[in-house]
Amino acid sequence: MVKILKLLGNLIILLIIAGCLPLAIPRIIGIQEFNVVSGSMEPEISIGSIVYVKPVAFNDLQQGDVIAFDSGASVVTHRIESIDTEDMLIHTKGDANAAADFMPVAYTNVRGRVIAHFPLYGKLAALISETTGKIVAFILLIVGILLSNIGEKRQSEKTDSTKGAGRINPKIILALGIVIVCGSLGGFAYIYMGYQKSENLYDSLEQAYVKNAQDVVVAQDWTDMIDVDLASLSDVNPDVIGWLYVEGTDISYPILFSGDDETYLRRTLDKEYATAGSIFLEGYNLADLSDCHNIIYGHNMRNLSMFGKLKFYKTEEDFFEQHKYFQIITKEGKRRFEIFSYFDTEPASWVYTVPYYDNPEFQKYIDDLVRYSYKKTGLSPASSDKIITLSTCSSEGMRFTVHGYECDSYLY
Repeated sequence: MVKILKLLGNLIILLIIAGCLPLAIPRIIGIQEFNVVSGSMEPEISIGSIVYVKPVAFNDLQQGDVIAFDSGASVVTHRIESIDTEDMLIHTKGDANAAADFMPVAYTNVRGRVIAHFPLYGKLAALISETTGKIVAFILLIVGILLSNIGEKRQSEKTDSTKGAGRINPKIILALGIVIVCGSLGGFAYIYMGYQKSENLYDSLEQAYVKNAQDVVVAQDWTDMIDVDLASLSDVNPDVIGWLYVEGTDISYPILFSGDDETYLRRTLDKEYATAGSIFLEGYNLADLSDCHNIIYGHNMRNLSMFGKLKFYKTEEDFFEQHKYFQIITKEGKRRFEIFSYFDTEPASWVYTVPYYDNPEFQKYIDDLVRYSYKKTGLSPASSDKIITLSTCSSEGMRFTVHGYECDSYLY
């Protein structure tokens, strides 16, 4: 029985090592890995695969290469159809998609060329990368170490050195277990401090630059719910282009714009690193929010900060009825948006198409947003309306999107 348990312990240790090495080694040599969550590249790259991506010079890219590139707050893996060498733009298409991607990819958004991919492992990699997965892996490693050394006893003083040479001192195992547990606790502390840092920053911004923010009152005029001193806030960081407020919630944050989708993904308004990042506008949109369709990204934080509470639209029965509106405040005035659609979608979905213009193509896009909505709101915006999409992470690598159209405005 002891031998079986020791064998089981060794097997657990080997499995943990086998699961972690394909993630750790590539990172050491500068190769990134991504988990495939959509079927746009099937049958060559299936859902749940892991892809390994190596940085590549623009001149080394060729038609037919499979590349990974930033699209909004997501990374997409598609094949190159053609290359515009003059403007350094790359036209891509998913093998399983009927049409090419709507927007060409700027070389600055290319992560690299896919050099290898393996089915199924991506799901395991995604699990290990999550905090919960790391904790489970640590616990299993401790169990494996304990089982692999079961039956080991302290050698008596009479035991000769030859017999004791191959033994593992139980104190070493205990020390290793303590190190692993402390590492786990340290990881939790690091995550907590990151959350707390972001909360403290945005709380201070709320106190310094926001006035009259309060819960929705039926008789209250929407223009009086919140006032923001954007001029002073822009002095702190000129990338601040506005403020987002979802009425009746604590989703109340500055909107930043850098012209890309990386700068504020994991950085706060003061440009310091933080897991929660910032609320930011899609890099392909215009900074003045004048596009027909604007996309605003935010993380789905476990402590429900940032866009963490957007999930309540699909999980809480009355949440939509009580929170139908959100506001965008800019230096020009306040604009109110009524939510008409929300649903989960893939990271490389058609939902993330920008820019659009007042034409039949945009009307079809809006009609599709209405058609896919989890809740039939009875609202059908026209192509002449301004549309805002709020996007955040969802389960299983998906994205959750909330869509509103401009229903009222108050310009200064």
